[in-house]
Amino acid sequence: SAVSFPSINQGSSSAPQSLTVISSGNTTLHISSVSLSGPNPSDFSLTNNCTAPLAPASSCTISLVFSPAAPGQRTADLVITDDAQGSPQGVVLGGTGIAVLSALSLSPPAPSFPATTQGASSAPQTLTAVNSGNAPLQVSSISLNGSNASEFGVSSTCTAPLAPAASCSISLVFSPTASGQSSANLVIADDAPNSPQTIALSATANPAFSVAAASGSSAAASVSAGQPAQYQLQLTPSSGFAGMVGLSCSGAPLGAVCQVPASVSLAGGTATFTATVTTSGPAQLPPSAPLRIPPASRVPLPAPTLLALLFLLYVFFRKKNVRAFHQATRKNHLALYGALSATILCITFALAGCGGGSASITPPPPIVTPAGTSTITISLSATSSAGQPLQLQPIQLTLTVK
Repeated sequence: SAVSFPSINQGSSSAPQSLTVISSGNTTLHISSVSLSGPNPSDFSLTNNCTAPLAPASSCTISLVFSPAAPGQRTADLVITDDAQGSPQGVVLGGTGIAVLSALSLSPPAPSFPATTQGASSAPQTLTAVNSGNAPLQVSSISLNGSNASEFGVSSTCTAPLAPAASCSISLVFSPTASGQSSANLVIADDAPNSPQTIALSATANPAFSVAAASGSSAAASVSAGQPAQYQLQLTPSSGFAGMVGLSCSGAPLGAVCQVPASVSLAGGTATFTATVTTSGPAQLPPSAPLRIPPASRVPLPAPTLLALLFLLYVFFRKKNVRAFHQATRKNHLALYGALSATILCITFALAGCGGGSASITPPPPIVTPAGTSTITISLSATSSAGQPLQLQPIQLTLTVK
């Protein structure tokens, strides 16, 4: 005979099953022992109620329980030892253990983000995480990685253990700072056998605004050296962007200056601004003339000042040579006074502008913007609604100087 148990989770116990023992002979039956043997005896347990002698046609019961310690088919033998013929009698016991595992299922399997404007944020996309296993599930962490992980945000309610069939939610937001395609991975770590689970994320971002030449203008200009070049440009915001855009200009050739507004606002929609490149050349230069320095004779010198200077010079020479004057002859005195008079006379002529004339200085040649073609670059800057800098492509303009 045999006793079969229904399949049951590993580590659990079945409901008891009773085996009835009947004394079918014509004498009293004495059961000396009831035991378990075979391949998996520890997966079964019994309660022996057949301890008293059994009169003919009477019965007793043995209660059996299946508690699989491992998954798969489990068997054992129930052995009854008594004083009947053919003792001991054997009964085959069998049952199937079911592996106890937690498992994580997501619904939907991956989020689907709508196209989102650069600098804005998408509506949250929610994934429902379900414990599809037969054991409690513990989620230890939920994170993002990959090339554009910073473009996505994640939050969840999966903090407590999930019983079988229980669920929690994971919310994802796409907040692009660059236009184009973005990708990342959602990584869920838990105690399920296939942990961590990795879900690929993908989303597309539209540019925060478009750039174009205004009606009647162009991104290329040709001017003669000394003339300004002007470019009328307009920025048109995409849906969801209404911030300020900073502007700066570079790439002007020698002798040229590029000017743009410091910023423009897209809060009211399309904004138009002018980029001006001012070149240097004959068209803007006045005729040059040498720089003249007036002669000394034209510099007025008051008479009292001249007399005071002559008097001081006389006193100086008289003090230095007083002893020589006392010792020299009259002839030497006359020679000394003659030299002094000549010196004073030369000084007078020098101060009066002796030699006349004037000096002139020729200024250096002016800087002229050389002929050729240059690329003018207008750099753009803006931030997202969360204050993150956006990755924006610069505007390229062409300037040809003749």
